[in-house]
Amino acid sequence: MCVMHDDGIVEKRSAKAGECEMAHIDSLWAATANDHRIRPALEGELTTDVAIIGGGYTGLSTAYHLAQKQVGCVVLEQQQAGWGASGRNAGMVLTGYKPSIDSLASKHGKETARELLHISVEGIKLVETIVREHRISCSLENCGNFDAAFKPAHLEALKRNQEFMQTNFGYETYVIDKERMKREEVNSDLYHGGLVDPHSYSFHPLNYALGLADAAEANGAVIYDRTEVTGIAKQGSEFLIRTSSGHVRAQHVVMATNGYTTSLAKSLAKKMVPIGSFIVATERLSREAVERLIPHNRMISDTKNFLYYFRRTPDDRILLGGRVDFNGKEGDALFGQVQQSLIEVFPTLAQTGMDYRWGGLLGFTLDFMPHIGQTEEGIHFALGYCGHGASISTLMGKLLAENVCDPLREKNSLERLPIRTVPFHSQRALLLGVASFYYHFVDKYF
Repeated sequence: MCVMHDDGIVEKRSAKAGECEMAHIDSLWAATANDHRIRPALEGELTTDVAIIGGGYTGLSTAYHLAQKQVGCVVLEQQQAGWGASGRNAGMVLTGYKPSIDSLASKHGKETARELLHISVEGIKLVETIVREHRISCSLENCGNFDAAFKPAHLEALKRNQEFMQTNFGYETYVIDKERMKREEVNSDLYHGGLVDPHSYSFHPLNYALGLADAAEANGAVIYDRTEVTGIAKQGSEFLIRTSSGHVRAQHVVMATNGYTTSLAKSLAKKMVPIGSFIVATERLSREAVERLIPHNRMISDTKNFLYYFRRTPDDRILLGGRVDFNGKEGDALFGQVQQSLIEVFPTLAQTGMDYRWGGLLGFTLDFMPHIGQTEEGIHFALGYCGHGASISTLMGKLLAENVCDPLREKNSLERLPIRTVPFHSQRALLLGVASFYYHFVDKYF
């Protein structure tokens, strides 16, 4: 991987963790990232219209859309643009949300569910538009996704959702049985068939983040890497944002930290639970081997609550994520469990080497839905993607930019969803303990 400093010096660096303090983590995506430059840290003080905290998809998209409106903005990223979940996810650009659309209709009504579905599709279209207009090299492909039924009852639930979507919204998906699944989608005995959604995409997640950062800067946004925000204070009609080496005065603040939200924004930290998710990627396989395992190159996840998600990669590996952790601590034992999950899905890979392993934090809310809005102090935010943020986060950035520029604009159904506070201290510990037990035993075996 080559990185270019702002002084024009190009430095060849390994993407391996620990060899460079500010390098992206030891992921497949970091090892195959496009050449990019290391941006300087903020030093001293500056004044701008909007200060954006967090350099992932949400923050970068907010900056991109604000800059298009000729609104002055800066992005303050503690590590490097794309360093968090935006550069570490599985690269699955999916329609929908963690809850199924028919379950959202039962809870919120059909018209709200219809709009929520439309919003998720709009997010994918926005990603496609940005990639095309700025010629971002990120392997974007309309490959579709496959929901693999872990139990026979799950296949029936997928059929009900498919019928609901087709009948009420004209949204076309289709359900297949186990034998067809093994021939066409997932050559595994673990599942009982599933649902194909041809509308989803795949991409190289870090390269998309890097390209989005470049596009934001090309429009006039300013991005600072290695700039930790240490405090936010409201002073009259403006905010003072203190950093590790300077400060920013801004009329507006956007918090775009999702799973990495800390007590810096206490009211937001209480709205969500950060959960670790971990991934392994095999050594390179033959094209024949990966096509035999996943013939149509879909993005695949199963129907367990704590699911496995897996795919082929552009360089012919199998990537799988499937071990959540409520402490976010990595280690050999944890990644060994992820590898065993991969072997559970594809036993023929038992002797296959693993070239990459990495993890990061996801942001989960109590209703498993993303949320957008403003805190009582007036800080704009979007968070809680629950593992479905690859495209909706880009759309959230566009909505955040619109909220800054037009606070009285009419809000859509997603923006109107109320966000609840997560029980903390002993209640939160109990909540996570129950969830951990559910992951290890109930969800997998019953």
